[in-house]
Amino acid sequence: MNKIRIAARGSKLSRIQVRMVEDKLNKLGIETSFVEVKTKADLFQASPLSQLGKGVFEKEVNQAVINGEADIAVHSMKDMLSETPPGLELYAVLKRDPPFDVLISLSHKGLFELESGKVIGTSSIRRKNSIVFYRKDLSVRDLRGNIDTRLRKLFEGEYDAIIVAEASITRLAAYDHQYQGINYSKFDPTLLTPEANQGIIAIVGKSNSPLKDLFRKLNDEKTYHEAIAERTALNIIGGGCHSPLGVLFEELDEGEYRGIMTFTNGRKKITVEGIFRGKPEEVGEELGKQLLKEIKDEGIVIKT
Repeated sequence: MNKIRIAARGSKLSRIQVRMVEDKLNKLGIETSFVEVKTKADLFQASPLSQLGKGVFEKEVNQAVINGEADIAVHSMKDMLSETPPGLELYAVLKRDPPFDVLISLSHKGLFELESGKVIGTSSIRRKNSIVFYRKDLSVRDLRGNIDTRLRKLFEGEYDAIIVAEASITRLAAYDHQYQGINYSKFDPTLLTPEANQGIIAIVGKSNSPLKDLFRKLNDEKTYHEAIAERTALNIIGGGCHSPLGVLFEELDEGEYRGIMTFTNGRKKITVEGIFRGKPEEVGEELGKQLLKEIKDEGIVIKT
């Protein structure tokens, strides 16, 4: 077999995620090569992510596969559009890393211990609205850049604290010793519900490629079920990766899930949670419809 060409962004975290896929392929005796793709989001880092549109980290990487420049694309699944482009399909997802959000502060304090007026950095509408809901006395500012850039801005004093995905920190620490030992406080999902598919690495390839069968060997079924349930719930409401919605499913047993979904606009917070039984699509639809009803009952309109 020829080397499998893997397309992804060139950021430190993206390269680490590629290495995670490469490590699994190498164990199967398969060699790989890396195809770096620069996306619009990488080139226009001064603009808020919400202004760059949906799928901003995904489209150009997938295009490398469509054009035949690469065999597969590796993504953070939370950044993917709900619908895979024509001609491509989701081959596999790796076992999920921690899905939670974390707060890293210079003072090693949690959200409720920070002094009034402290500056919190995040580029996520979901996180911003949650901070405003709990701590209107804090200042929330946009924070763009790759995870290593965000950490540098924090440690250089541009922010007093930042909120990032726990998975980004654990992945950096696993492959680069300088990021080991970073202290952070983890958000309980009832306090700050993660973005759909947070902590999941996805592998995408051509629908007609024989490589599909190979990558099914890498697929983590539990993670796949959770991912489908979360994406289904999100699609019911029409939110995307730049919406103020959080959703998290955990498969407890075959066909049984613990789920939570949250909406907050900074003034109100609506949460639905419970134990759900059925196929991933069914439990996702049930949770999504429950939250949608609560949102409509409050007279709130979500922009999509």
